[in-house]
Amino acid sequence: MEELLASSGYQIPSIRRGQEVSGKIVSISHSEILVDIGAKSEGIVASREMSSIRDIISGLSVGDTIDVTVIYPENDAGQVVLSMRKLSQDVRWQDLEDKKNSDEEIGVVALEVNRGGVICDYTGLRGFLPASLLTKIPSNLADLIGKSLTARVIEVDRQGNRLIFSQKQPDTKDLKAIGKLLAKVKIGQKLAGVVSAILPFGIFVEVNVNGKEGQEGKDGSEGEKLKPSKSSQPSQPSKSSKLEGLVHISEISWEKVEDPSRLFKVGDRVEVMVIAKEEATGRLNLSIKQLAHDPFLEASAAFSKDEEVTGSVARVTPYGVFMTLKNGVEGFVPISKISPNENYQIGQKITCTIESIDSKARRISLSPLVREKPILYR
Repeated sequence: MEELLASSGYQIPSIRRGQEVSGKIVSISHSEILVDIGAKSEGIVASREMSSIRDIISGLSVGDTIDVTVIYPENDAGQVVLSMRKLSQDVRWQDLEDKKNSDEEIGVVALEVNRGGVICDYTGLRGFLPASLLTKIPSNLADLIGKSLTARVIEVDRQGNRLIFSQKQPDTKDLKAIGKLLAKVKIGQKLAGVVSAILPFGIFVEVNVNGKEGQEGKDGSEGEKLKPSKSSQPSQPSKSSKLEGLVHISEISWEKVEDPSRLFKVGDRVEVMVIAKEEATGRLNLSIKQLAHDPFLEASAAFSKDEEVTGSVARVTPYGVFMTLKNGVEGFVPISKISPNENYQIGQKITCTIESIDSKARRISLSPLVREKPILYR
């Protein structure tokens, strides 16, 4: 058989955990999906995923080609365990984009509430419905928890994991008032605000457009940088001078933020910088980290190209491995630099060579240090 395979030129591909592959569906049942991915045995979609992707499965047939992710290269039965999670996410986000473009109403379920509005679920994805965009605001927002609501999709940003719903659109009078306030705001301006909602993808902040905190210095400079601060007694600017803006999770801190609720609570006073204006939605894109010094610039200065460094594995992804180096700086090993037979584990120590340092992208590219020659070259 080995000689036959060799003569045919056929090679069994190397499969590793986290790899994204394409395959053809061989069979579909209520408990499993078998996929031919060209490996020595068929791949099987993990049974625990079946219940959460029923809507996706209903549109698939035997013979269809799908993209899947490898969870385990081989289980006890010798099969490759696969995941359709990425495919299901692709379908759901595209569905939301289509519904936004068509202005179609959808049904969402209220999960949590805060002063700023309601966090809702739609086919497993979480979005935010601001209280100001509810058609009827109950005296207690908590009364909405568990209820089905009809809404429209007004913002979809998969890359930022940002999804915003609305039950109503601002009328012409409101839009004109918002437009006048937006005209007063300049990119790069610093403003004082109050946290109005906390979501998995960031925090919403109500800013006082007429406040003095955002004024430039008398000499035309930006003046002394304001440090983010919090207080249990927020100021109360007049409603006519307030705009709502989003501080995306990537703009909260120079360091990676996993959960904004660990850093903020509704009512906290913060100082932010305006980094973009959205005329269509009447919102501001804000940043907190832009008011602070980037620690990466100083920490990365301790490294140099071609230097050997040792770090521990922080995250393993389908496209590479993130490592924590000294001073808390993060480095990245691209998947193209990793041997197909190598499976790194969280916390594992690895010695690498620095290939490049990109201060603008805040990335240090690494290559694993090979101390032994591969078997074929011995």
